[in-house]
Amino acid sequence: MINGNAVKANFQFIGNRVRDFVLHTKIVDIKGKKVTTTFEFDYNIIELCERENNYVGVIEFLVKGKAKAGKAMLFSISLTMEGAFVGNPEALSNDKFKEMLELNGIITLSQISRSFLISVTSQSGINPPVRLPMINVIALREQKRNQQQKKNS
Repeated sequence: MINGNAVKANFQFIGNRVRDFVLHTKIVDIKGKKVTTTFEFDYNIIELCERENNYVGVIEFLVKGKAKAGKAMLFSISLTMEGAFVGNPEALSNDKFKEMLELNGIITLSQISRSFLISVTSQSGINPPVRLPMINVIALREQKRNQQQKKNS
């Protein structure tokens, strides 16, 4: 076995919370109807600073989803998951920490969000429970930057 301190990353997850969650469900007869789901994803860096010899970052991961049977709405979901992360400024630049916050932070929060939604939707009577699709975080980040550049132009 290898000592955990020898391989400890310079970027660490310190906690998360569900900041906002809304689930609307409807009873719909789905027999013979095609059920389709759609999801939208986004993220925002809420805080990025240096505190007590650490970089500290807070990021929010946003999920919106809905399912339809034909034209009838089965459910809609809105979730905002926040996560806090720290980084070692002796090993990471501020820019590198921000990059890791966007990439590793979103990946971490997407997996926590996936688990949360499976649990809460199964307990809400949605069968099968809602499973978020895997997302390409690099593509999400690029598309967000492109949107921001268009806004600023």
